[in-house]
Amino acid sequence: MDVALTPPTHIQPVSGAQITAKDAQKRIERFLADYQARSLSAQGSGGDTALTVQLQKLSAALKEDSKK
Repeated sequence: MDVALTPPTHIQPVSGAQITAKDAQKRIERFLADYQARSLSAQGSGGDTALTVQLQKLSAALKEDSKK
């Protein structure tokens, strides 16, 4: 029998501020680099590759958007 999936924790923002796509892309790239470094050192493998791939896609999309 498959293990029951647990949904991710819901994060409720208490405030927000608008930033440009370029700034968002830079922040995502920094987070992604930090996340990959932590994942590699903690697990010895690639960590959660699904999350990494989604963040890379988002970063690429923001980079493409900032070129327009």
